[in-house]
Formats: sequence, C-alpha cells, structure tokens
Amino acid sequence: MDAKIGIIGAGPGGISAAVQLKRYGLDSVIFERDRIGGLIVNANFVENTMLYPEGISGTDMVEIMENYAEKYEINPLFQEVKRVVYDGRFTVETAAGKYEFEYLIVATGTRPRRLPFHCIYYHITELNKSALDRVLVVGGGDIALDYSLALAEFASEVIILHRSKLKAIPALQRMVAMRKNIRLVKGMIIDIQCKKPRYVKSDAGIFEVDAVLGAIGRIPNIDIVRGINSEKLFIVGDAKNGIFRQSSIAIADGIRSAMMIWRMIKYEDSK
Repeated sequence: MDAKIGIIGAGPGGISAAVQLKRYGLDSVIFERDRIGGLIVNANFVENTMLYPEGISGTDMVEIMENYAEKYEINPLFQEVKRVVYDGRFTVETAAGKYEFEYLIVATGTRPRRLPFHCIYYHITELNKSALDRVLVVGGGDIALDYSLALAEFASEVIILHRSKLKAIPALQRMVAMRKNIRLVKGMIIDIQCKKPRYVKSDAGIFEVDAVLGAIGRIPNIDIVRGINSEKLFIVGDAKNGIFRQSSIAIADGIRSAMMIWRMIKYEDSK
C-alpha cells in the first residue's frame, strides 16, 4: 500500500487530517473500527464550531464528514488496530494484516470511564430507542447532559443522577432546565438489578427504568501507542486534550498535524 502516512480513527480529527493531506497531494491510509464520525454520532447538538449558529446534530455532522471523505476519495479501512510497533517506522497491525508507515496520526478519541455495575450502557448508539420509556443517566458533566437531551427526544422521562454539583457548561444546564421530561437528582448508585424490571438502588431512592446510561468521564484511548516516542507520531483531538474535548479542537488538531507532516516532508522541518 503506497502511502507514507497512517491515520488511526475516522472521527473529526482523523478525517480533517486526511482531507488536509489530500489538499497537499499526500495520500494516507485511515483505519476505523466502526464508522466515519466516531463518537460524535452520539452528540445531541454540536454548537461550538461557529459555522452552525443553531447547532447541528451529531448524525448530521457525521453525514457532512462522510461527504467530505467521498469528495476527497478517502476510503477508510474498516479494521480495528490491535497493535502499533515502532522501530524507525510504524507497523500498524490489524486482524487483516500489517501496514508500514513513516508517519502516524492517532485520532482514537476516548473510552468511557466505567461504573462497577453490569448492564450499563455508555453510548446512545447502543440503545434500542423504541424500547425505552424511562432512562437513568449517571453523571453531571457535558456528556451526561448532552446525552440526556438526546434521550429526552424519545423517552417520556430522563433522570440525571449526579453525585455532586453539576459540571456541565451553563448552556447545557439551561437547555436541560427547559425540558419538562428531564429530572435532576443528586445521589449515587448503590446497586442495580439487571433483570427486568430494572431497579436502580441509590442513596436518593429506588428507580425503575428501562436502561441506565453511564457518563461519568472519559479516558484517552492511546494504549496502542503508549511508550512510543517519535517526532513523526501525532496524537490529535480527544485522545490528547484531556478535559478539552471539543470537535472544533479535534478538527484543528487534525489539520495542524497534516500541515506539520507536509512541512516535515517538503522542508525537513521537525516538530
């Protein structure tokens, strides 16, 4: 496969990097475990790009990314990366084979911080919307409130169980306050009965719900490149930005990494 540059992850950071590289006339190979867009498909509204004053849904943003990929003839390999080895070049290993690159962009995003209970979902896309009437969301940050707003579109009641003061941005808190079918409860889970009817025991009472969605934080998903030290390795977007997990930042990171690689190839600039 004739490409110097590998990209792991086809979310906002990975796709923006691939598009920018194409604009420089550089091909890349992009790996994606699931589908273009990554976790942004779970978002109720994306409002911080400044290009959509009324906001845009995660699914609509994914469609735009898919259109960009088609326009620039970017065809991800839908293969999960199992391992990355570095010995002067990057060897990316999947179940289908091994691929070598001189440069590697890692846009693998985050994985959920998990609760110590079974039968908890962590992404809206895992839920069967038609089977949900009452949902419990655990967490008080941006993701928890954004998920709750999305769930409120089809569930009759959404309960947000938050352990401490809400940490979500004021804009999301105002939107939640306006929804009559979203209820805020301060407390924490003690136990969950997984069989139906599903009962959640908390220090604020017992809730009977159809599903429990965990949103208590995210962890950078970078284990496959942990310990690799190279100026030709670029970690972008949510995978490196800690609490600053924003699609606009991921897009900028992807573009910047592509620009830096182009300069390294053309002018032998280093980071």
